[in-house]
Amino acid sequence: MEAVNLLPAYARPGHPWAAIGKDLSARRVLAAGGAVAGAAAIAFGAAFVHERSLVNERQDTLAGVQAQLVEAQAKAEPLRAAESASATKLAAVRTISAGRVPWENVLRNLARVLPSQVQLQSLQATSPAAIAPGATAAPAGATTGAAPTGFTLAGSASSQNRVALVLDRLAVLPWLSDVTLQSSTHGTGTTGSSSADQFTISANFNSAGGAK
Repeated sequence: MEAVNLLPAYARPGHPWAAIGKDLSARRVLAAGGAVAGAAAIAFGAAFVHERSLVNERQDTLAGVQAQLVEAQAKAEPLRAAESASATKLAAVRTISAGRVPWENVLRNLARVLPSQVQLQSLQATSPAAIAPGATAAPAGATTGAAPTGFTLAGSASSQNRVALVLDRLAVLPWLSDVTLQSSTHGTGTTGSSSADQFTISANFNSAGGAK
């Protein structure tokens, strides 16, 4: 029976490649393996150190940014407080301005509507309370049921017809409502050289009525 060599041709005895590595001792093989492992360990260590350095650098950058943010917030805090105080003062000014009555316009309009042969002796008026935001003012002539803001006018006229004319003229003013004759006395005063009638008229004063 003929024997069959199952080894490949390059591994058979006598082939040039068959002798490769046979002259290497185990120590040399271990030394070479250790050198390769050491080189790999050095490369791995260098990569680790590099990545660690990048992480530390980014952490330092983040810490610096956070410190700048804290400093900026500390500087902005007084500005926010000042802005809030300014907004509060502005709201107060607007409230006062909305409730302010232009009395010079009130007196000017009153002088325009009063007829001749009528003299004023006294005028009492109280500035109404400011209307709350979102609320609507009662229209002229409407009765709210609450105590109205007072407006009282006293004077003298040459006749009862003049007193009635004063009532009609005052009722035209948009900032007056419920114009009412409180009293009228004939011939107790003087207008010029003739006997005059004394009268007292009251009304509600509406700040939203347009005293312009």
